[in-house]
This record gives sequence, C-alpha cells and structure tokens, in this order.
Amino acid sequence: MKNLVANPPVGLVPTEDASHGCFETMRVYQGRIFRLDAHLDRLFASAKFLGTPMPMDRTRLARQLRAALESSRLREAVVRVAMMPQPAGPAMPSIVVQPAIVSPAWAYARGIRLAVVPARKFSVGSISPQAKYSARLGSVLAVMDAQLRGVDEALFLDEVGSVTESTASNIGIIAGGAIVTPPCWLGLLAGITRDVLTELAAIARLPIREAPLTRHELYNAEEAFLSSTLKEILPVTWIDGRRIGTGRPGPLTRKLHRAFRQLVRRDLGK
Repeated sequence: MKNLVANPPVGLVPTEDASHGCFETMRVYQGRIFRLDAHLDRLFASAKFLGTPMPMDRTRLARQLRAALESSRLREAVVRVAMMPQPAGPAMPSIVVQPAIVSPAWAYARGIRLAVVPARKFSVGSISPQAKYSARLGSVLAVMDAQLRGVDEALFLDEVGSVTESTASNIGIIAGGAIVTPPCWLGLLAGITRDVLTELAAIARLPIREAPLTRHELYNAEEAFLSSTLKEILPVTWIDGRRIGTGRPGPLTRKLHRAFRQLVRRDLGK
C-alpha cells in the first residue's frame, strides 16, 4: 500500500523561533478558499494565545491571501499562511500557494491504515490544543513511526489512553449508526472540517455526538474516518492490524464524503 505520510505535516516553515509562531492551511476549490473566515478566526485566536503580535487586521490579510491565490492562477490549490515571530516588531505573514496535493483515489476506494504510536499528546494543562502553533516535532516523529510500521497514518492517545487525533487530522467513528468524535477537551485541535461535521450530519441525516473514545471503541467501530482540510472525509479500514467493520470504506463514511462535496459546491455557489 502506498504511504500517505511520506511528507511531514504542513506548517513547518523555517524561522529563528518557530516555537510560538502559528499557521493555517486552506483548501482552494474552483479558485475560492473554502471556509476562509473560519481559518482566519483560528489563526488570530492562535496568535493571541501564543502572544504573537499580528501586523495587520484580518480584512487586510484576507486580501493578501486572495491576491496571492489570484497571482498563482491556480483553481485547485492549497494556501498556507504562517505568522512567524521576528526579533523586533510584529510577526510577518509567509504565504505559499501550491497545487492541491490531496489523498489519492485509491485511499477513498480502499480506506487507509492507522497505528497508535507510543508518543502521547501533550497535556491540555501545558498548552491549549486549539492553538495551531508551528513547533511540530511530535507530529514529525509520529509520522516517522507510522512509516516504520508500514501504515498510512499515526494516531495519538492522551496520557490516560483516550483517543485524540492523528498527526494532522481529526478522527471520527460510526457507532450505532451515529457519528462519534472525541471532544476537544481531551487535547485535540478543533479542525475546520471537524466543525463542518455537524452540517454534514444534517445533510446526511445522521445523529452526531462527542464522547471520549478508547482503542476498544475504535477496534469495534462500524466505520472510522479521518477529517481534515486536505483529506476531507477519508475512510479508515484498519487500525493496529484490526479490521474496522468490513475492512472496506463503509456506506455512512462514503455518504459523509458526498455530503462534504455537496457542501463545498453550495458554499462556492454563494
């Protein structure tokens, strides 16, 4: 099986001090940035938490992002913005636009494999997981661990064994015909696509709830999936060598992904 994590997580931008910089990665469909306002909300909230001064307001930054996208002439793309601290003065934005590199078609057709890695997510008492900060060494090491295990992605537990997230995606399962996701207070980032799940559940007519999950719930789930800006809704069919459900992408996960694509088209039509 081809590996989905050959590249390190996005946002690793060199800087003199990346430890309190922050970043966002946005998906462009048909020349428009999906959920730009939500990404800007999270970027400015991260900067405030980390004490990173912002050199401009969100309106001006949005103009710069759109100008960079227009200059690229790309219709399907990824836009990355990183706010990096400077020795003197406020952080300056680094904006990169590149062609969209998304999960391959086989991953949606067959699903991917995950493994729980030994490394644990940091305690929510040490740093807020809602701050999307640039220091990503833990995720880089987890990616390397996943590659050594011959799987597509790594999955983190917290210090008491509850499921949190993967290196760059949120996880969800289907249990009892409902969508179940771990709550953010366990120590996971509230992903933009994860937040969209409530809208997708309404479109797909599925109940949705938050609840702590253990490996026991993962292994016995009817279906499982990752959600993120680049992966959208990506089926997971094996975890730690255990087959999830039938071992193939489940019907409700496929329904959620179709609902996501419908929502994107609706947003673009506004």
